[in-house]
Amino acid sequence: MMICPQNSEQGEAAASQHEKPNRKSNLLLGALLAAALIIISILAFDKIRTNKTLQTLKEDNKVLSEETEALRKHISDHFCLKLDRNWEKHGDKCYYFSNLYLPWNESRSFCEDLGADLVKIDSREEQEFLVGKVKAKMEFPEDKFWIGLTDSENESSWIWVDGSPLNTNLTFWSKSEPDNWEQKNPLGEDCVRMGEKGAEDLKCWFDQSCDAPQKSICEKLPITDQKHKCEVQFHKRA
Repeated sequence: MMICPQNSEQGEAAASQHEKPNRKSNLLLGALLAAALIIISILAFDKIRTNKTLQTLKEDNKVLSEETEALRKHISDHFCLKLDRNWEKHGDKCYYFSNLYLPWNESRSFCEDLGADLVKIDSREEQEFLVGKVKAKMEFPEDKFWIGLTDSENESSWIWVDGSPLNTNLTFWSKSEPDNWEQKNPLGEDCVRMGEKGAEDLKCWFDQSCDAPQKSICEKLPITDQKHKCEVQFHKRA
């Protein structure tokens, strides 16, 4: 009967030994959870700080862009005035409406001597501006103006003076044009002029023999034009 106390002591000892590993496991798990919480807190703080930094940078960039655009417009506004009183500004471009009656190639050379080139029309809005100006300057029906468009290198392949092809979704040919009429010149009509005194729309492009004398429109881009990396470059004839 003296064995009972001994068995009780052995059971308590066994239970105590079993609790120690559980306690260690709980402590280890608690430490891991605490470490995980610390890491999550640090990452969350870094994310918040990064987001604030990005927001600040976006705001600073917006302000800088607005200031740059304002400065560019200010310089651009004075650019045409410094060229000559005969230059007219529209958007970011300057235009010179020449009253000299010259063939297409000579008209282009005239523009190049001014540091410009025959006009390239990039939008409907630009065409609308030019149509209004040309109508006011035309003195008779055939008193049209050369623009920088030609298919002299490859028939029906219309190319602007900067080497870019004509966008077929942005053309303003008059009815039945281009017709490459060869009765006056067997070489046909490989250059483009614009202008229609009584036109009610913007479709006033006509192909014409490049040798015909016409007035012309020169175009110059301000040196502040960012799209041209602060430097005006015009495509030259080979």
